[in-house]
Amino acid sequence: MRRLSRQARLAALGVAFAAALGISACASMGMPPGGAVDKRPPLLLKVTPDTNALHVKAKEVVFRFDKVLSERPRGAPTLEQLVVVSPSDGPTSVDWRRQALAVRPRKGWRPNTAYTVTILPGLSDLFGNSLNRSIQMAFSTGDDIPHGAVRGIAFDWIAQHVAVGARVEAVTGVDTNFRYIAATDSTGRFTLAGLPPGTFRVRVYVDQNRNGSLDVRELWDSVTVAAADSAHRELYLFPHDSIGPRIATVEVRDSVSLRVRFDKGLAAASSVEAKTFSLRRVKDSSVIVITRAVPAAQYDSLAARRAQFVKDSTARADTSKAGRAAVARSDSLRAATRNDSIARAQIAAQRAARDTVKREPLPKPGRPAPRIEFVLDLAEPLAVQQPLLLTARELTSISGVTRSSERVFSRRPPPKDTTAAVKRGATPPKPGTPVPAAVKVPAADSARAVKVPAADSARAAPKKPTSP
Repeated sequence: MRRLSRQARLAALGVAFAAALGISACASMGMPPGGAVDKRPPLLLKVTPDTNALHVKAKEVVFRFDKVLSERPRGAPTLEQLVVVSPSDGPTSVDWRRQALAVRPRKGWRPNTAYTVTILPGLSDLFGNSLNRSIQMAFSTGDDIPHGAVRGIAFDWIAQHVAVGARVEAVTGVDTNFRYIAATDSTGRFTLAGLPPGTFRVRVYVDQNRNGSLDVRELWDSVTVAAADSAHRELYLFPHDSIGPRIATVEVRDSVSLRVRFDKGLAAASSVEAKTFSLRRVKDSSVIVITRAVPAAQYDSLAARRAQFVKDSTARADTSKAGRAAVARSDSLRAATRNDSIARAQIAAQRAARDTVKREPLPKPGRPAPRIEFVLDLAEPLAVQQPLLLTARELTSISGVTRSSERVFSRRPPPKDTTAAVKRGATPPKPGTPVPAAVKVPAADSARAVKVPAADSARAAPKKPTSP
């Protein structure tokens, strides 16, 4: 057998080595059958330049990870919208380099300025494993990094919950294009760090279309802060509108009460009473007196308590055997519910004690929700299908705009009850089935109207006279 040459042996060894590398790569990808599924998010290995570095001359900041990153993150449509550079005077460029991201302002870094670069949650690898926390680094092109900061919480004021992912901007002086930027986290909190001493105008808004600017009807709020060292503020976001509130809907709850909803929240100083509204019949302009106007939340809470009290009183007043059994079942159900709640609380406490990661409860707004819905009680019942005009006079929105508005409505007739006909054995007609018209018999001939059986109809018909 002929011996292989040295070059041939080396080529064979190279092919075998490449095959071994391919097998190991397949096993490390974390996909079957090479191994377990990889569920770990990307891990940050290095940031260039280093965090808190001074006199930085680099043109870009590079974040290097241990995995290949996806160009389509989960937290935003593009990588540019997932990276925040503060302060900024224009768009930010983000280059994807497989396992690294290179970040730089399109206008370059300003001299003698401290910067903060933040990667928001949502950065993911090729398998969809994404970061659930933000990554932040700071550096300076000058001699120091200021320690001034503004911290706060942003709330959706009308909905009464925290505003997640809202955009935070702070400006100072006359250069309003140079902005310090941050974003609220999953608890509605934000931090604007690296601020030099001075007075800042801080604005927080929900950027629904993610265009980096405040648009009409987007929720926002602003506050002026002196960031000498550190400050904390609560901001209550709502749509600022130059048009006053108007009546959006009128719902007839029953014949003697209405539920009125406005298209925007009302100011706390705006007095809403029965005399704020007026109700007239459209036909003759006669007045229907409104006896009371109550915020809907207060009315619903009171109505629920009253209904439960009446139910309990009625049940306990029934001294029959069935009534006593019902009360016993109700008491046992309440005790079981109470015991179940206690048991659930104990289990939750045990799980929290075992859990190493403490989950902080979401903050609650310090201001009550703006009033937007009211219930009106009437002095007399409303007629069915009678046009009515409801007027609300001089109401002020939370934006400070006052307006009067009107709305025409009517009480609809109640739906027809077909249960009685069904109980008697009659089958209600199917939708769309034509109903035959009833044959009316004159009153004068009602006594002579006699039903004739079908079998005798031929004999009952009068005979025609025969001709002679």
